[in-house]
Amino acid sequence: MKPQFKGKVFLLENYNIATSRYLISGVDVWLNTPRRPMEASGTSGQKASVNGVINFSVLDGWWAEGYNSKNGWKIGTNAEYSNYEEQDKADSQSIYETLENKIIPIYYHKDKTGLPTDWIGIMRASIVSTGGKYSTARMLTDYVDNLYMPLCNLYNNYYSNLEKVTEYNLWKSELYNNWEDISISQPKDNLDNITIDAGNNIDVNCKVRLPNINPENIEAQVYYGRIQENGLVDNITIIPMKLVEENKEEKEYTYTAKIQLINGGNYGYTFRVMPKHEMLLDSANLDLVKWITDEK
Repeated sequence: MKPQFKGKVFLLENYNIATSRYLISGVDVWLNTPRRPMEASGTSGQKASVNGVINFSVLDGWWAEGYNSKNGWKIGTNAEYSNYEEQDKADSQSIYETLENKIIPIYYHKDKTGLPTDWIGIMRASIVSTGGKYSTARMLTDYVDNLYMPLCNLYNNYYSNLEKVTEYNLWKSELYNNWEDISISQPKDNLDNITIDAGNNIDVNCKVRLPNINPENIEAQVYYGRIQENGLVDNITIIPMKLVEENKEEKEYTYTAKIQLINGGNYGYTFRVMPKHEMLLDSANLDLVKWITDEK
């Protein structure tokens, strides 16, 4: 270890739950700085969070899902970089700016009674937003309900039949070969961003051109969420769209959906196409997604 780090940086061998308990009890901020996307999960940050320790981490692993702008701080953004040096520089700058302009001022600010109420508020938000949600019980329930049982059903219904497996593999091959030919467009009367009151609904639609793919093999979706002041999107919702019009000669299909807004505010939405097949557990597993683009 370099001399300038002695007494400031410590390497803990045989890290375990007992050691974690002492660490969590003795810190205010849980700093996590792996290079995206190298974080596997982040269970240490999860344990800290449910115990009131505030996370300050890159948007990777669990924090990419757990961060909501009120329960801690993020390092950098989800931007893609051409090399690690550029990424490290951007993350480093973000760390110092967040420490100077957000974390330190909030930490030392106290009310008339001497309590750091703003800091305590973030601690509470951390516990409320993560307690129970990031736990072994939730993990096992999700695996059983969303993966293990559906996979068992798929195997019993389809994958035990070699003929069906062969047909499915041919279908995947054709889909990969023709996926890039898909194009999505939307009418001019669709709004780019919308600001409406809670409880209101809007209808949105798009056209999908499928030159070499059967419409039964795709699902058009609308992807929307509320835009926060810092530009991040929360309350993301993905809903399937309904096929309402077919132009078989042009192989163009019109889809529609109703966006239901529980909360008011500024919303943004976009469209995408995902593969669909009865033998496909999760459409994301094929690594195929087609988003609407500006030029379409």
